[in-house]
Amino acid sequence: MTSIASIPVQMGIAAAAYHFPGELQDIEACAGQHNWPDARVQAIIRSGCRHFHAAPDIGEVELAERAMARLFDETGLKPADVGAVIHVHTQLFSVPAAPRSLPLELVSRFGIRPLWTGSVNQLNCSSNAAAIQLAGALMASYAELRHAIIVSVDRVYGERFRLRQMSGIQSDGAACLLLSRDCRRNRIGALALRNYGKWHQGSDTNAAVERDMINLEWHYTRKVMQQAVADSGVALEDYGCLLPHNSDHKGWISICKALDIPLDRLRADNILLKGHACCSDLAVNLADIGLAEVDAGRHLLSVTQSNSGAFSALTLHPVASHDAN
Repeated sequence: MTSIASIPVQMGIAAAAYHFPGELQDIEACAGQHNWPDARVQAIIRSGCRHFHAAPDIGEVELAERAMARLFDETGLKPADVGAVIHVHTQLFSVPAAPRSLPLELVSRFGIRPLWTGSVNQLNCSSNAAAIQLAGALMASYAELRHAIIVSVDRVYGERFRLRQMSGIQSDGAACLLLSRDCRRNRIGALALRNYGKWHQGSDTNAAVERDMINLEWHYTRKVMQQAVADSGVALEDYGCLLPHNSDHKGWISICKALDIPLDRLRADNILLKGHACCSDLAVNLADIGLAEVDAGRHLLSVTQSNSGAFSALTLHPVASHDAN
């Protein structure tokens, strides 16, 4: 277990942006085309998922470029002000083949001269948590580093892998988080990350891991949520917004009931509207929902699960209330 509180840097999420390719697609309408089993499709619909985006003709680098361009356009941030670019992904093939490097191509494309750039993966959908920790460590080491961008991008290779067990469907897409030192928009309060190595093979292709995760994933989700809340110093009942990752709406409703979290605080619209974009879910949900919630003075808790045994929970707070603590 780790916490951002151990990093001696005040840091917030100043902005988020994303890019989804093509038109929104419907899982039921596409089932026949891709020979998806009807029973599985119906189970996913019952879990609260239906829509997704697909990028069969767009490469990962181009998707990431589109998301980063949107971030620069919407914030007015200049590439010269970016001191680190951290790339995260879930799918093993969601990178250009060696010797190409997605983060190096991005910094070259935008003229960024970073103090550090590289990739984080193998924590799958929870890789953002490690990237945020890395950004904090870099800011602690380099006083001149004021802004870091975390860029995420994933695509499905083979439509039979788009369905996520019985609880979700994956979208292709890319997203960016802008992390800023002494951010006046909000503060990261705590970041809890747990990784269970026994599940490293993942649940997609290992039936034993899948059975084990079905029994324990919500137990471990609850533990990581409780740890982040305890580290943040803000009581769970004072959180006004819970952002899930975008899969298994029924499961998130169940954990809210188990923890006595009012269901109107669960902001899960994107599970239905956008699909599960792996590492990009955090930025997508912050851009659409979460940052406005914190701007309005609410404490936010964002939670991820992965199919490889990594779980994370992030707390985000209004600046004035966080500083008062």
